[in-house]
Amino acid sequence: MKKYINCKQRFILAACALLLSSCDFAGLEFQKDDKYHYEVLDPKINMSAWDYINQPRADTLFNMAIQGVKYAGLEEEYKKQGRTFIIPTWTTFKRVNTSNGTLNSAAYFYKRKPDGTNATGWKDIPVETVRKFFLYHIVDGEYSFDELTPDNTVVTTLLDEADNKMTLRVLNDRNSRIEVNNYLNTKRTSSIRTSNLQVTNGVVHVTDNYYEPGVK
Repeated sequence: MKKYINCKQRFILAACALLLSSCDFAGLEFQKDDKYHYEVLDPKINMSAWDYINQPRADTLFNMAIQGVKYAGLEEEYKKQGRTFIIPTWTTFKRVNTSNGTLNSAAYFYKRKPDGTNATGWKDIPVETVRKFFLYHIVDGEYSFDELTPDNTVVTTLLDEADNKMTLRVLNDRNSRIEVNNYLNTKRTSSIRTSNLQVTNGVVHVTDNYYEPGVK
């Protein structure tokens, strides 16, 4: 048995040598080692949060947020320094069910009119309600990956009410996503879509969802 194994090994080695030498016969060269260059995209954006979301775009990603901020008269709040801006995308407000195109219950416009029916635009919602919505999505202070950990950090939003707190944390996974309001009996929690955009007046986090203070 031992003699058989040694012969088999010699046969494999001989076959490998023949295969390697055939590369020369075919005029082929072995792949050469190349140094890997590690690169991280620069998150710094040389403009304010308001200018960032108002950039010309081919899509409608921020259109609903822009319209809502203007309706609430809060444009100047997105130009002030030292803040964390959670910017909801179009999906946040008008997410639909793919099966029939109706408004999904997770959309902000779902049953948002005073009479309990779905809103079709911002003017269907009282302006003070819209103001409170956007003020809760602006945090006093700058919170990026540098300031957050896997544990909840309690932050203060601009909502002018006693219950104006929010929690932020970095998920301990390969994507290091930021998660909002993950605590017991939270009304709504989710991970941020795009995190850590460093604008000139703070930090921008882009979300496909919206958040509410307090517990159920």
